[in-house]
Formats: sequence, structure tokens, C-alpha cells
Amino acid sequence: MKARTRRVRRPVVLLRGLRKKGMTLVEVIVAMMLLVGVVLVLGGFSAKFAQASNQAHLVVLANELAASRLDAVRQQPNYIALDTLVRTDTVKADFSSYTVRTQMVRVGGAVTDSVDYKIFTVTVTHPAMRKVVTKTTGVAAF
Repeated sequence: MKARTRRVRRPVVLLRGLRKKGMTLVEVIVAMMLLVGVVLVLGGFSAKFAQASNQAHLVVLANELAASRLDAVRQQPNYIALDTLVRTDTVKADFSSYTVRTQMVRVGGAVTDSVDYKIFTVTVTHPAMRKVVTKTTGVAAF
């Protein structure tokens, strides 16, 4: 006897010769939604990065102004001249106005005291800065 081969039926294709070309409307909409999501995330990241960069720039300038004022304190020729640096100034740096405030606290200094020194605190503020920059130093009597 002959072995019978089984014939596999293929589904009937009604539109022979037409192949699927391109993308469907649903695929286009999904691709556009993904693209819009990526662009929005990158835009938000860019805005936060620019804001953080600006804050860092302001803080660096404020630190430089505070260090400059403390250098002026250290370079005074005599102990009495230190009192002239206690003031509040508005300083323009990099097209911005900073407020530089110098405070002094004297420790000791009386005839009966064994210590005599001054503590200087420089505070730098700017309206756009989130934090205040503060630097402190002590100067002994000389």
C-alpha cells in the first residue's frame, strides 16, 4: 500500500499580491507619543540643569567676594584699623548685585583679660541665591 501524504491547507488570501507596506495609524501614534515623551523629559532635564548651573555660578562668585573681604581683614596694617571694615556694601560682580555684610565680635580686650581677638563674619547674599554664603575668621591682637 501506498503511504498517504496529508495535504496541508493554507488559508485563502483574498487580496493576493498586496503586501503590507509602511506603518499603521496606531503604530504612528505610538511612535509619536514616545517621541513627545522623550522630548518633554529632555526639556525638563535641560531646564533643571540650567537652573543648577546658574545657582552654582552665583555661589562661586559669592564665595570669591567673601574670601576677598576676609583677605582685606587680614591685610590691615594695625589692630585698630580692623574696625573700619565693619560695614554693609553692595558689590556688582558679573552684572549682578551682591550684598556683602561684614560683622565683628571682639572677645576680651579689657585690661584684666588674658585674651584679645576679633571674630569677623562675612555674609554674602543675592536675591536669586537659595542659600547665604558665610565665612568667618579670627584675628588676634597685634
